[in-house]
Amino acid sequence: MTALAPGSPEWARLVSASKVAAILGISPWESPYSLWMTMTGRVPREEKDTPAIRRGNYLERGVIEWWVDQHPEIHDWGAQVPARLDDWAIATVDILATLDEAEDRFLICEVKTTSSWDEWGEPGTDAIPAHYYAQVLWQLACEPKAERGYVAVLGPFLDFREYVIERDQAVIDDLIRRCRAFYDSLSQDEPPALDDHTATVATLRREHPDIAKGQQATVPRADAYAWLTAKRDLDAAQAAERAARARILNAARDAQYVTADGTRIARRQPSRYGISLVATAKADDLTALQESA
Repeated sequence: MTALAPGSPEWARLVSASKVAAILGISPWESPYSLWMTMTGRVPREEKDTPAIRRGNYLERGVIEWWVDQHPEIHDWGAQVPARLDDWAIATVDILATLDEAEDRFLICEVKTTSSWDEWGEPGTDAIPAHYYAQVLWQLACEPKAERGYVAVLGPFLDFREYVIERDQAVIDDLIRRCRAFYDSLSQDEPPALDDHTATVATLRREHPDIAKGQQATVPRADAYAWLTAKRDLDAAQAAERAARARILNAARDAQYVTADGTRIARRQPSRYGISLVATAKADDLTALQESA
C-alpha cells in the first residue's frame, strides 16, 4: 500500500492515528474544533517543527532496533508500514512485525521519546499517556491481524522502556464508531463545540485573519462578563503565583528538589532562561498541604 504523505490534500481528509486523540478531545496539541477546521480546509494546516519532534526523528531508528532485539519471537519486520481500515481511515505503523512465516500473526509497535516519565507508569503495563494509548488503539484497528500493540520509549536518561496494549475489540469498535461520526461531520456545516483548548483559540485567531476597519461585532453579555472577569482573576492569580514562586526559589537556594511538610512539590532545573521551578506535586499532595496549612 502506498503511504500518503502527511500534510498532502489526500491525507488531510482522512482519519489517521495522529488525529484520533484530537477527535476524542484528549490531545495536548489539538482540539476537535481545530482538527475539524484543518481537515475541512477552512483553516490551513500548520507544519510543526519543534526540538522534541526533531529529537524523536533522529532517535527513532535506535529505539526500533532496541525493541526488535527484545523480541526474538519476531520472524520478520518492517518500519513505517502504511495500513488502511477503510477508504476514510489510515495509519502508519512504526514497526509491523510478523510472528510466523505465513505472515498471519502480527505485532505492532509505536516508537516514542520523552524528556520526563511523569505521565508514564510501570514498564510492561498499558499505563501510558492517554493520547498515545488512543494512537496505538487506532493502529490496532487498522491492522486487524495484530495481536497486541507495544510502545517502545527512550527516556530522559537514555533508558528504554516497553509498554503493552492488548487488543480489546469492543473498545476498538467503539473508537471506530466515534471516529467515523467525526469523519461524517466533515461534510456538514456544523463544527464541534468550542472548548478551552489552546488549539481552539489559536485556530479562531487564524480563522479570520482580516480586520474590517470600523466594523463592530456584538457578543452576548454573558460571554463578555465571563471573559473580562476571568481575565481579571487570571491577572491576579499570575501575580500571586510569581510572588509565591519567588519565595520558594529564594528558600530553595541551590537545592534540586523542594519539599513542604515532607511532600516533594517541585524541582529546580536549567532552562534557556536560567533556573526554572517545575511543580511536581499531584492533586493528593495539594489536598494534604491544604489540610496542614
